[in-house]
Amino acid sequence: MNAMNLKLDRLKSFVLVAEESNLTRAAQRRHSTPSAVSEHLKQLESALSVRLFERNSQGMVLTREGELLLVPARKALGGVEEMADLARQLGQHQSVSVTVGINAPPEHLRVDRLIQLCARTLPSVSLELRTISSNVIVDKVASGELDAGFVYGQWPNENLEFRYLTDVAVSVIGPADSPLAALPSEPGEVMALPWVWPTQCCPFYGMLQQLMGPDWQRSRRVATSEDEYTALAMVSAGLGYGLVEHSLAEDWASRNKVVEFAEPELSTTLSFCSHRHPRRHGAIVRELVALVADQLFAEVRLDQKVMAAPTE
Repeated sequence: MNAMNLKLDRLKSFVLVAEESNLTRAAQRRHSTPSAVSEHLKQLESALSVRLFERNSQGMVLTREGELLLVPARKALGGVEEMADLARQLGQHQSVSVTVGINAPPEHLRVDRLIQLCARTLPSVSLELRTISSNVIVDKVASGELDAGFVYGQWPNENLEFRYLTDVAVSVIGPADSPLAALPSEPGEVMALPWVWPTQCCPFYGMLQQLMGPDWQRSRRVATSEDEYTALAMVSAGLGYGLVEHSLAEDWASRNKVVEFAEPELSTTLSFCSHRHPRRHGAIVRELVALVADQLFAEVRLDQKVMAAPTE
C-alpha cells in the first residue's frame, strides 16, 4: 500500500460517515454529495484492502477494522488542522478569539490568573468569557458554540473530554431569619422544609435527592432555580432552602443575606470541558485545556494538599 494514496478528502469522508452513521448527513457536513462520499469510501477501502463499513437498518456501521482505523484517521486529520491553525497564526499575526464558558464567579475560577498565563504562553489568544450554567456549557461545547468551559459534576457525552480540576464544596443555605441552628438529621424533617430545587440537569439535583432519601419526591418544592444566583436570590427573599457552591454561600452569609449550614458536608467536581474533535482552533483549544488543567489548577490542588497536611 502506498501511503500517498490515503488522501485527506477520503479520510475526512471516512471520519464523517463514522460519526454520522449516514452517507447523506456526512455529505451535508462536508458540503458534498452522498455519491461523492461513497466513492471516497470505496477508494479508501481499495487503498487499505479492508472493508470499513457494513450497512444495516441503522445505517452505516463500522466494521472491526473500521473501528481500529478510525483513531489514526482522526489523528491524521487533527494533525493537519493543527498545522493549518499554526500557519494561520504565523502568517496573519492576528488574535484568535476562544470562547470559554464559566459557571461560577471569575475569581472562584482564577480567571485573572488564567488571563495572565494566556498572555504569557498563548499571546495570540483572546479569551471571550460567557457566564452560564454547567448544563448549558456542556450543550454549547458539544454543538461548537463554545470552545471550552468550566462545569460541575459528571456528564455522559462521548464526544466531549472532561479534565478534572478540583473538588468543590457545596453548602445548604436558608433564609437569613431561619430559626434553624442546624439542618434536621431526619430525612422526613428535611423534606418538610420549603425547598428551592435546581433543575434536573444540574449536578446539585442528585445531591438534594440523596439528602432527602428515597422519598424525595414528597419534598416540599416551592420553586425551581435555573442557576445558583437565582437560588441565592430566592433563598435570600425567604422562599426556602437550597444548595449552592460553598464560596458563594460563604460570601452571601457574610453579608447576612442567607444562613449557611455547616452540615451536611457535600461536594462536587469541577472540570474543564472541551470537544474531543474541535471544529475550529483545535490546536489552540488543546493548549488551553493543558494550561487550565496542568498549570492553573495544578497550583490549586497543590495548595489544597499543603493546607490538608497535618502539622506537627
